[in-house]
Amino acid sequence: MNIMFHKYTKMKILTVFLLIFLLNNNILGSEAYFDLSEEQIQIQTDFNGKEIIIFGILEPDEDTIVSIMGPSIDTKLSKKERLFGFWVNTKKIIYKNLPSIFFIASSSPIEDILNNEAIIKERLYFDKILTNTITHRNFTDQKNIGQWNKSLIDIKKTENLYKKYYLKNVDNKLFQTRVFFPANSTPGEYIVTIYQIKNNIVINKKNKIIMIKKSGIGNKIFLFAHQQPGAYGILSIIFAILAGLIAATVFRRL
Repeated sequence: MNIMFHKYTKMKILTVFLLIFLLNNNILGSEAYFDLSEEQIQIQTDFNGKEIIIFGILEPDEDTIVSIMGPSIDTKLSKKERLFGFWVNTKKIIYKNLPSIFFIASSSPIEDILNNEAIIKERLYFDKILTNTITHRNFTDQKNIGQWNKSLIDIKKTENLYKKYYLKNVDNKLFQTRVFFPANSTPGEYIVTIYQIKNNIVINKKNKIIMIKKSGIGNKIFLFAHQQPGAYGILSIIFAILAGLIAATVFRRL
């Protein structure tokens, strides 16, 4: 309860500060302004996800879009088919350099305030994010690629890795949105971008970084696995063999 009260109080103070700053200085004539409640997330063994508040100043007669892109990763999607009585993966697609997380919020529907070319260029919609994605697949059928793309987006949405958030308007002076990073968030840099839109044109954009990193023993294992993959693989095999031997010994005695 104290933690929630502290966060609420912090947001109220920040909101009041921004309102005073806006009224007294009349800033943001041409520069976007926004901030984050936190810029770093620590992943520990009991990590169940983390909510971060993004807030900033609204400009009159302009629309605002906020996007969050996670570290790029390769994402595999497979299709199982029944062969000789067994279900096996017969087809697969590997999407190269796909954002591990994609969150977006906007003051108006994006397709109403930007044309299709700008949406694709800035990668501002779930289906458009796959338009220029490099893929590798083990089949040549091109007509079903759209269904594969839809399946991938649906899976990402189910896992809360691709999500559309509500952009709250505060007295036509401030915006605020709350985004939740799930427990399976990939460690790395998350790029938060604010876009100012006027007459269907991006007139301004600005970036900030949210860093997600492992801490404690989990961080040491993560770094070791990435810095010494060969040694990590050998140790994993040895550990698996020892675990198997111990389990077999225990079951024999029982």
